[in-house]
Amino acid sequence: MQVRIGIFLCDCGKSLSNIGFPKIKERAEKFQDVVYVDLNSSLCLEEGQEKMLSTIREKGINRVVIAGCSPELKENVFGKALEEAGLNYNFLSMANIREQCSWAHEGDVTGKALELVMMAASKARFLQPVDKKDIPVNKQVLVVGGGFSGMKSALELSRLGLKTTLVEGEAVLGGKLGEFEGFYGFGITPEEMLNSTRKAVEENGDIEVFTSAEIVRVEGQAGDFTVSIRRGEEKVSQSFGAIIFATGYMTEILPQDFQLKLEVNIISQRKLVDMLQAPGKLERRPGTIGFVLDVSDENSRLPILSALSNALAIKERLGSEVYVFCKSLKVDSEGVEKLYREARERGVVFLKFEEKPRISKEDGRVKVEARDVLLGEEVTLLCDFLVTEEKTLPSEGTEALSSMLNIGTDSQGFYQDENVHLYPVASERKGIFFVGGCKGDLDFTRTSTDISSATMSVYKLLSPGKVMVEVEKVKVEPEKCRACLTCVR
Repeated sequence: MQVRIGIFLCDCGKSLSNIGFPKIKERAEKFQDVVYVDLNSSLCLEEGQEKMLSTIREKGINRVVIAGCSPELKENVFGKALEEAGLNYNFLSMANIREQCSWAHEGDVTGKALELVMMAASKARFLQPVDKKDIPVNKQVLVVGGGFSGMKSALELSRLGLKTTLVEGEAVLGGKLGEFEGFYGFGITPEEMLNSTRKAVEENGDIEVFTSAEIVRVEGQAGDFTVSIRRGEEKVSQSFGAIIFATGYMTEILPQDFQLKLEVNIISQRKLVDMLQAPGKLERRPGTIGFVLDVSDENSRLPILSALSNALAIKERLGSEVYVFCKSLKVDSEGVEKLYREARERGVVFLKFEEKPRISKEDGRVKVEARDVLLGEEVTLLCDFLVTEEKTLPSEGTEALSSMLNIGTDSQGFYQDENVHLYPVASERKGIFFVGGCKGDLDFTRTSTDISSATMSVYKLLSPGKVMVEVEKVKVEPEKCRACLTCVR
């Protein structure tokens, strides 16, 4: 069959005005096997697609090049439009002249756009049809991680009519939510929230819970994953249509950040919460409590949220003086800036530093010395207790799991989003999703949003009862294969 290429240029509602489309159109008409070139301002809208389909049929076009926005946004839309015109989905080639050119390129923007269109047209000449077929899916879902994110995900899935298996490595469900004394804007404490969520999971007949268990193998594809779960000496294999990972995070005080180890009056956030929950066990009321933030990671949200919540709890329950040493207090989460202002109104003092504070012991107390950039002078504080900052790190086993799943991690070692802006809870492997702290430093509000997004994505994937997959075109014939690995290389 003779290749007949149609090139459809789109200026995205005239927003790509720095590209010289007349020049591109003139040059593109001379490309090999190109029979039609047109410019449109609304190719992704219904009227634009109708015009494109009419032209495809009228001109006998059998390969389509679309130059406009990102394939991440519209490839699926245009692919379905091609199928309406009787063409194979794979006969589409897209050139991203918006994000990769108009919005990002400096200099000869038109020349860059022309190169992208030329490459897309050259690719189109060699495209072959790829057949697809529908396969039935397993509507059972696996949730890995029994913290709040995992339990909440399992409950959301059960409300959508999907049976769920929840796997937790520890002996009990819970995770790290209990390490927080309070959350701003919620009428119940984290402990109460955790207990009610755990009870709802345990009483839900559509949720099967495995504790003291781990994932040892994952095979298959979206709609039909086979997962091996080890629980003590027992090993079981089950099938699932989709998997949500909510394996959380861990915290650690890094030796290079603080020269002093944890002692009686140098404590972690977890130890502080224990003190606040049982103030009667203290020998005496501490007069001064200090926090140090932004030393391990000034982009971290969780330590800041925890410190602000706990600082208010200290003022309410102990009446102590509270000082927070910080470098760049990050309060971009929902409601956290209001929490910060409330802490200041209640008497919490914030001291801003540029160089790391010097910490030592003096007369049984903790001495903190730092230069306050706002006061422009050295500040020395003697604390009864100093709450050290803990860096948020990927949970234990994240590296092994990512290798098993063949899924990448980011520079911090957390699970990598497929696309942080477009698909923030999806992995690069269809049918596998991430929620909560396992995908980086998140606050409670963002985590709740991710849980809703992930569970709805799973429902959208599995609810039709089938999923479309590409039919394999390349297969190994064992009787002819010499295992030379040339095909792999």
